[in-house]
Amino acid sequence: MDIEFQRIRRPFWTKPGVYAAVLLCLTAVGLGSYAAMRKSLTPVEVPTQSDVFTPPEEPLQVIVPQTQPILLTEPTTKAEATTAADNLPFTGSFCLPMSTEILKDYSDGEMVFSQTMNDWRIHNGIDFTGQSGSEVRAVQRGTVKAVYDDELWGTVVEIDHGNEMIVKYCGLTKPSTLPVGTEVRKGQAIGELGEIPVEAAEEPHLHVEITVNGKTVDPLAAMNRAE
Repeated sequence: MDIEFQRIRRPFWTKPGVYAAVLLCLTAVGLGSYAAMRKSLTPVEVPTQSDVFTPPEEPLQVIVPQTQPILLTEPTTKAEATTAADNLPFTGSFCLPMSTEILKDYSDGEMVFSQTMNDWRIHNGIDFTGQSGSEVRAVQRGTVKAVYDDELWGTVVEIDHGNEMIVKYCGLTKPSTLPVGTEVRKGQAIGELGEIPVEAAEEPHLHVEITVNGKTVDPLAAMNRAE
C-alpha cells in the first residue's frame, strides 16, 4: 500500500473545536449547580403575627327580656292625695246608698231564681232593702252621667265616681232625680226609691250595679265594704 496516499483517521476528541465545546458544557453545568445550591440556601421568611389572618370572632349577644316599666305617680299636694284615695275603686271611704240590709246579693256569674220572671238568671248587682220614697244616696262624690227609664230596671241614674267607676242606681222615681251634669257629694241624696219592674214581686229595694273600666264588679268590693 502506498503510504503516501493513505488517510489516517484521528480520534474525534483530537479534532479542533471539540475541547472548546466540552469546556462550554462543563461551565454551564457548573453554573446551574451553583444557582440551585444558592436557591436552596436562601432563608425562608416566617410570617409575623400581623401577617397571619385571624377570622373575627362572632360577638356574644345577650338578649335581655323587655319588661313594661311600672310608672308610679304621686299627687303633688295633700288635697290631691285625699281626692285620689277617696275616688279610687276598691279603696278609700264609700257610704252605702240605702240601708245595711241586703235583699239579694251579687251572684258573680251564677244563676239565681227570679220571683218576678219565674226563671233563673244572673244578678249583676246588689239589692238594698228600703221603703218607697226613701232617699237614695251617692256612694261617693261624682257627676251625674245619665238619667233614663228602663223597661226592666225603672228609672236609672248613672253617676261617674272617677277612676272609670260608674254606679247605676236602679228603681228611682223620675221626678226626684237630679239633672245630668250635677256634681254630687258623698252621701248626698240623688233621688227617691220607686219600683223595679223586673223585680216587682219582691219587696221594695234599690238595685245597684257597678262597673270599673267597663267591667261589672261586686258592688260591695268596689265600695270597700265587702266585710
